[in-house]
Amino acid sequence: MIAGTPSSLPRPPNTVRPLLAALSDPASTAAYDESHWDRLIPLARTARLLGVLAHRVFEHVDRAALPDRVQRHLDAGLIEARFRRQKTLFLLHTITPILQRHAGPWVLLKGAAYIAQDLPLARGRLPTDVDLMVPRASLDGVEQALKDAGWEFEKNDPYDQHYYRAWSHELPPMIAAGQAMELDLHHTILPPVGRIKPNTARLFADAIPVQGSPFHVLCPQDHVLHAVVHLVYDSDFVGRLRDLLDIDMLFRRLPLSDRAARHALVERARLHGMEKPLRLAANLCLGWFETPGCDALIAETAGAASALYGNWIASLASRVLPPVNAREGSTQFSALLLEGRAHWLRMPPWLLAYHSASKGIRTLAKSLTARKQTSEG
Repeated sequence: MIAGTPSSLPRPPNTVRPLLAALSDPASTAAYDESHWDRLIPLARTARLLGVLAHRVFEHVDRAALPDRVQRHLDAGLIEARFRRQKTLFLLHTITPILQRHAGPWVLLKGAAYIAQDLPLARGRLPTDVDLMVPRASLDGVEQALKDAGWEFEKNDPYDQHYYRAWSHELPPMIAAGQAMELDLHHTILPPVGRIKPNTARLFADAIPVQGSPFHVLCPQDHVLHAVVHLVYDSDFVGRLRDLLDIDMLFRRLPLSDRAARHALVERARLHGMEKPLRLAANLCLGWFETPGCDALIAETAGAASALYGNWIASLASRVLPPVNAREGSTQFSALLLEGRAHWLRMPPWLLAYHSASKGIRTLAKSLTARKQTSEG
């Protein structure tokens, strides 16, 4: 247990601790035998952290100290990460002329932002999409320009299109021939019908230009808060260890242990109404990574949420955050509760009931159609 911290802190299951230990102290991997690596590499790969692990290990350990087959696995993780980095930069390069016909700023989010700034978070990362936020007034024009350039929506079902356009913070994912990445076009960072309504005007107004690039990124505090709400508010936590690691690294980058930096983050969270998610994220990072400054952050946001409720959610999250090959016991009930919570936070009750009923009816209709086709075949 961490000295001076409450026993109610969420703890990672024993099965995932070898991965956490290697990530936090990569120099120690020089002493690992092959049986230890046999447990560690599948954990890292399933958690989409093999490239991150490889980067950290090769920074601290002489390659010659590692078994040949371990080197090959780690090299494979780095090669895939470099490929995805290049594809991310290629996508940004190809859409720049399209965006230049429309008013900005064009704000990169999450992985694309980390890569554009060459942050430590980007090293070894395996992005699957590019998230770009444009002003709502420019959204229709940018969408049409992308479609004219060959981009198309992955989801064309009328209900899906209505769901994204009426109730979501982004358009449906877009794909294009010759691109290895999806493009997600946002106009804010959370669903406008959800319980938290960030100050989108300030997100754009305080965005920072990326040196040598036409793009912007969120200011450092908004960077942290977006990562926080992406995991703690807008997801079900299942298999999202990588996202929690992002928050840990962003907390350290501020750094959260600095009183002035911590105060600025709390004030920004108040501006956006994000104190509760911030406190929960600090609780998880302290319990999983011993992130410096999280204990002070928890104390400074003590009035933001019920400690009992927060501890319960953190406990559920700790059961499902690890990759599937590192979970202890059955996690289905925990995952179901957390999925219900995520939907409850994203939608008002009437819309949640309507959406759930519509989704159920559509699923049943597809199942009946598939059975009919099978019987006729």
